[in-house]
Parts: sequence; structure tokens; C-alpha cells
Amino acid sequence: MQFIDAISALHDEVEKYWVLAVHQCLSHAPQLHLLEEWALFSTDKFRHKLHIDADVFAELMNLIQGHPIFHNNLNNSQLPITVQLAVFLNGIGHYGNAAT
Repeated sequence: MQFIDAISALHDEVEKYWVLAVHQCLSHAPQLHLLEEWALFSTDKFRHKLHIDADVFAELMNLIQGHPIFHNNLNNSQLPITVQLAVFLNGIGHYGNAAT
């Protein structure tokens, strides 16, 4: 009988609060703008979005940033290299409608 009372009391406490663990709220913005925040504070979200760890992403940026394909002499400027790489990695990490 004590076990049932304890379970009932625990059930009442859970229903009263409805929150089992407090978590940090991330800012609401387009996801590309969240990548820097995720790289610092939520590496699992960064990895889920781009299918690569943040430190590997940074090293890859160091390797490709000087390549001439990312620079042009036209009036239409390109997106920043970090955005181009993020869009590419996101695209190759999906099948179907999200694939590039």
C-alpha cells in the first residue's frame, strides 16, 4: 500500500510541474544564424544540422577559405564562405526534397 501511495504522490508532483528538467532556451532566428551559437553551446544540434562536428567544420573552413572559387570580381557578391559550406553540408546530409 505504501508503494502505491508513493507512486500516486510522485504522479501528482509530475502533473503539478509538467517540467522534468529545465533547459536553456536558444534564440529564435533562421538556423544559419544559429550555427555559431550551436557550435559553442549545443554541439549536438550543430552536428545534427550539418552532419559534422564544429571543430572539423572550422578546420575545413581554414583549408578552403583561400580558394579562388569563393572569390569573384563581379558586382554580385557571393555569400560568406561559412554560409556556402553550411548550405552544402546540410544538402548532402539529406535525401529527397532537402537534397541539393
